[in-house]
Amino acid sequence: MKQTGFIIFLFVSLISLGQKVDYSACEGQVLVSVNTNYKMKFLGHKGEDKTKLFGYLPSEKVSKNAIWICYEPKTNGTLKVNCKTNLDSLHFVVFKTNISGACQEIKNKKAEAIFIKTNTNCTEFENAQVDLEGGYNYAFVFLAKEKINENIDFQFVFNPKSNDGSELLDTLSLNLVYAFEKPVYSLHVYDEITKKPIKSRIVISNALEIEGTYTASDLFLNLTKQVKDAIIKIDAEGYMSKDIMKKKIVPSKHTMDTVFLTPLKHGTVAKLDEIYFAAGLAMILEESDPKLKRLRDFLVLNPTINIEIQGHVNDDSKKGFFSKRLSKRRAQKILNYLVDSGIEEERLSAVGFGNTRPVYKKPNSDEEKEANRRVEILIK
Repeated sequence: MKQTGFIIFLFVSLISLGQKVDYSACEGQVLVSVNTNYKMKFLGHKGEDKTKLFGYLPSEKVSKNAIWICYEPKTNGTLKVNCKTNLDSLHFVVFKTNISGACQEIKNKKAEAIFIKTNTNCTEFENAQVDLEGGYNYAFVFLAKEKINENIDFQFVFNPKSNDGSELLDTLSLNLVYAFEKPVYSLHVYDEITKKPIKSRIVISNALEIEGTYTASDLFLNLTKQVKDAIIKIDAEGYMSKDIMKKKIVPSKHTMDTVFLTPLKHGTVAKLDEIYFAAGLAMILEESDPKLKRLRDFLVLNPTINIEIQGHVNDDSKKGFFSKRLSKRRAQKILNYLVDSGIEEERLSAVGFGNTRPVYKKPNSDEEKEANRRVEILIK
């Protein structure tokens, strides 16, 4: 099973309702996902931690300037920490605790410190691996010298293992073929980078006998009649969602589609297709509802992801102020829709670029103008 598990909250650009998230204490630890790039900043706290990290580092001088993060694997596996920072001296400790009462266990010295590196730097982590056991909470602590406000970029790379130590793939083959002598349609979902299978939520609509909602990495269905204009929507936790319009699927002995999903990364920009506004206004048209609901579902599926909604307009006039204002109002309308749909407002921001970032500087067709008139989201 895949362990991306985007779970509760990522640092909201490390800001929540105008206040910095205090992840320098165990109680403020941020629950992160693996195989995702993060950037966090030491908050620059002053003073020495007289407890010496609750007694786990008795021979070291320990400051209060810490970053606490945690991860909860669902299966056994090995974890590698990739990191990058300008700091040349860090302490790094990994605690194994029960999921409930993790901080109390650490404070009472009932937790197990399974990995300790002192006075180290990111280079020393390159070949280090930590064995993790499914069903536990693992707290990771980066400790810098006091008053330091440097960033640290990091990624946890987790390789799930079975009980016998062999690699587990995020695969689920769902074979719903009821007659092997009849034509079969199959859909296969893979990670764009690793080319490994991904268990996904697959929704097929407007497709007669193969319509339905499925959970699989490899899906097999009988298809005996030609399908036109089928819509296939694919979601997987930790990946950008993907929609496919199939103009025609013709029954044959075996018709196959392969889909590659893009892993979520900070800084990724994705265009929101099929978002329509009334001409010259910040009024979302009704035909945009399906795509907005998809964006809402994407955020529900990935609750630690935060996005910046970016509005763009196609305007060849020199009224840059007005185009920026319109694009910002349109982005804000989408933000309001998401909040009204139950998405936490602190996960969202809206910005309008007006006509300053056109795809086509001199559009020559309606299609090129439409490409300029767009909404994009930035993964933060």
